[in-house]
Amino acid sequence: MNELPLPKEPHLKPFPVFSGQRILTWLGAVVVFLVAYNHASRGGGGLSESLGPRLFIPLVVTVFLVLFAFFFWRLRRWSAAYNQGVSFFSAGDEQEATRRFEEAARRSTQGAQRAVSVAMVGQCQLALGDATRALELFGSAERSRKLRGSVPAMHRWMPNLIAAAHFAQGDLASARAWLEEGRKRDGDLPPIYALLPEVALLCREGNPTAAMAALDARPGEADALVGRDARRLKLLRAFALDALDPTTHAAAIDAALASLQPVRPGDFELLLARWPELQTFVERRGLSRAA
Repeated sequence: MNELPLPKEPHLKPFPVFSGQRILTWLGAVVVFLVAYNHASRGGGGLSESLGPRLFIPLVVTVFLVLFAFFFWRLRRWSAAYNQGVSFFSAGDEQEATRRFEEAARRSTQGAQRAVSVAMVGQCQLALGDATRALELFGSAERSRKLRGSVPAMHRWMPNLIAAAHFAQGDLASARAWLEEGRKRDGDLPPIYALLPEVALLCREGNPTAAMAALDARPGEADALVGRDARRLKLLRAFALDALDPTTHAAAIDAALASLQPVRPGDFELLLARWPELQTFVERRGLSRAA
C-alpha cells in the first residue's frame, strides 16, 4: 500500500511529541514538585519559613488546583467542539461538522484527541466527495498511531474509509489492499464501513452477482449506514440488479431507487467521478441533476 499523504495545516497533522505548550506545562509541574519536595525534605523549612506556614501550603494547593482547572478547561473545550461536530455529522450537515471537528483538532491537548478529530474531518470530506482531502486527513490519523489504543473501533474502520477514498480516485488496487487491511484489523468482529467499498468494487469489476450476494448476506451493515452512504449503497443495489436483468428485477430496481429519495446534490459524486457505466445508469434513471 502506498503511504498516505498528510495535510499541510499544522493543526491537522499528528500531534507533536514535543511542543512549546507541553514543555512549559511540564516545567511548571516540575517546579511545583521540586518546591513541595524541598519543603518536605527540610521538615517544613526553606521557602515555608519565608512565606510562613499559613501561606506556603495554600500556595502549593492553589498551584495544583490552577493546573487541574487549566487541563479540565482545555478538555471541556475540545469535548464541546467534538460533540457539536458529531451532532452536525449525524444530522447530515457535513460542512458545519467539518468546521466543528477542525476546531476540536485545534483545541486538542494530546495525540488521541487530535487523531480522532482529524479522522472525523476526513470522514466529513469523504461524505462530501472530496476523496483527495479525505486521504490526507486519514493519513494524519493513521500516522499518529493513536487510534489503535485510544479509539480501537475507529482504528478498525479506518482502512475501509481509506478504501472508499481510493475507489473514488479510481485506484482500485489500493482500495482492495486497504479492504484487506480492514479485514485483518476486524479479525472475528463484524466489519464496519466495509460494505459500500466492497459492493462498489464488485460492481465496477463487472460482478453484480457477487455484489448482490454481499448485500443480501450483510443486511446489518447496510442498515447501519445513514445519510449519503445509505443512499449510495441503495444506488449500487439498483445498479447491480439492472446489470443482472433489468426486466426481471424491474420492480426491485424501482423500489431501491424510490428508497434513496430524497436525493441531495453531491450524493453520488463520490461514485460517479471515474465510473462512466454508473454515470450512464444515473442519467438514464433521471438522477443526474442531483448527482
